[in-house]
Amino acid sequence: MEIKNQFRTTRNVVASLAMVALLNVAAVAQKATVEGLVIGRNGPTMSVRTADSPRLTVVLSDTTKATEKTGFLGLGRQNPGITALMPGLSVKVEGSYDADHKLIADKVIFSGNSLRTAKQIDAGLNPVAEEVAKAQDDIKTNGKNIELAQADIETNKKDIVTNTQGIASNTQAIGVNSEGLASNKQAIGQANQRFTKLDEYETKGSFTVSFANGKATISPKDRDQLTEFVKSTADTPGFMIEVQGYASATGSPTLNQKLSAARAEAVLSVIQQTGAVPLTRILAPAAMGVTDQVGDNHTRTGQAQNRRVVVTILLNKGING
Repeated sequence: MEIKNQFRTTRNVVASLAMVALLNVAAVAQKATVEGLVIGRNGPTMSVRTADSPRLTVVLSDTTKATEKTGFLGLGRQNPGITALMPGLSVKVEGSYDADHKLIADKVIFSGNSLRTAKQIDAGLNPVAEEVAKAQDDIKTNGKNIELAQADIETNKKDIVTNTQGIASNTQAIGVNSEGLASNKQAIGQANQRFTKLDEYETKGSFTVSFANGKATISPKDRDQLTEFVKSTADTPGFMIEVQGYASATGSPTLNQKLSAARAEAVLSVIQQTGAVPLTRILAPAAMGVTDQVGDNHTRTGQAQNRRVVVTILLNKGING
């Protein structure tokens, strides 16, 4: 009897260990590391082209760690945050897949050289190009939904004809069905109008921060006004915040480019400190150098107007109706 009890106990222990091993294997299997090129960014999601997938969806969050390799042989490390993730950046993503085969990112690693290349590309692109790409994908999906809806309408038409033959004496019921069909057509027409606007953007508002000559320091007055401006956008659906830094056309081009970048980064820091908007709603700051001069650089007043950072709130017309 004692031997039989010992055998039963041993069997239970083996079964428990096997279950723990299976759970550990399942947990490990969820982890993944991929390398590829960022081809799009839309708020909390990032599209990455890898050797195995032309468009892998990577989900970001405020806890996602973005690490830049710097220094000799890439041994140095900086943590610029997820706002540095932009199209054209070569990345390595560590995380785990969810049920929809989206990669939930724990860590994103990239080199300083890749970041500089991506910023140079971004300076010549439309700042909302990633939103347009996402909107175009949505248009394709919605187009398929419209085709399905139109097929349902055709089916309903056939049913109406069949029912009309059987209820010829009930003209009131036929009238009700006709009104319902007209309502469906009107609803589809309204949906079509919204879908055609998914690649159109409008500016809800903008705020300009001015700077002293050769400086990237924000005055207390501009800091307070910028904070109020950003907080006013927190409840706007589908918004993105664009930050563009500029310099006056005095001094060397290299210095002006650095100044415009430093000013944009200073404004970005203030926006982050407000806590009013998630990082996924802020586009990477753009250093515009001496482009788009709004004032006459032969006068002090004009030069002061050119030393600025413009913060713009962008809205997708299709999303906001």
